[in-house]
Amino acid sequence: MIRHALALSIAIFCAGLARADTVDDAIAAYAQGDHAAALSVIEPAARGGDARAQTILADAYGTGRGKSRSPRLALEWLEKAAAQGAARAQFDLGAMLLEGREGVAADPARAKTLLEAAMRQGYAPAFAARGRMLLEGRGGATDPAGAVALLNTALELGHAPAGSVLARIYRQGQGVAPDAPRARRILDRAARLGDGAALRSLGAMHEQGEGGAVDLIAAFVLYQEAVNLGDIPAGVELARFMQTHEGYWRDPPLAYAYCLWAVREADGEAQITAFADTCTALGEGMSQAERKEGRKLLQQF
Repeated sequence: MIRHALALSIAIFCAGLARADTVDDAIAAYAQGDHAAALSVIEPAARGGDARAQTILADAYGTGRGKSRSPRLALEWLEKAAAQGAARAQFDLGAMLLEGREGVAADPARAKTLLEAAMRQGYAPAFAARGRMLLEGRGGATDPAGAVALLNTALELGHAPAGSVLARIYRQGQGVAPDAPRARRILDRAARLGDGAALRSLGAMHEQGEGGAVDLIAAFVLYQEAVNLGDIPAGVELARFMQTHEGYWRDPPLAYAYCLWAVREADGEAQITAFADTCTALGEGMSQAERKEGRKLLQQF
């Protein structure tokens, strides 16, 4: 009888490990875009109380990836996961309540509480979000020094997007003394973590000689790397750069193609319009043949 009980305990333990592996695989598949297959595992796990699965299911309802969009259901699943102490759910719920969503009223005070709960678990994006709240005075008074401290922590923890916000603070002197060289060093660090926006901003600083010497070769490479990482505004910046500066990079049809790529990938009408205006201006200085070649090159992107 003892032997049978031991065998049953081992079987239950192994089943638990197998289930965890399956949920891990499903979460990875969801991140890679295989939403339907992933949710076939994630949804039952979420209903069974798995906080990680509940967080992903909330994302599916919030974004429409594999589910019909439903802010109400996204909120319900985030509440369940956050109540279990899941740091990402606390962050996602905090971000939702900070901004407000369709059918979800903004609640900066509760957003602050949730973000700080995620921070206590070392969740880097929460430090960045709370830092932005302090910078903008949302849910309380503005505190630039506190914002800088939290954004620095987020960057230290490997959250590269915090670097762009932190660098902007020093470039513009938002509540601190302007310090372009420091901003450049911060962007360099974030760029090394693979952040496209940081690469683009660092490219602009090298192009303009802000915070250091002008280095057009470095600027060109940085803009290219930003585009390679999918940073859409970098396509416009790269196109403008290739048309503005004389050098080995000057290639009007290719520059036009980069600009058109940014228009194609742009997010929202305002961005589409702004990028299209830039492309039109670039195209006016090109021949019809060059514009045609640019459109042809776009098909390869």
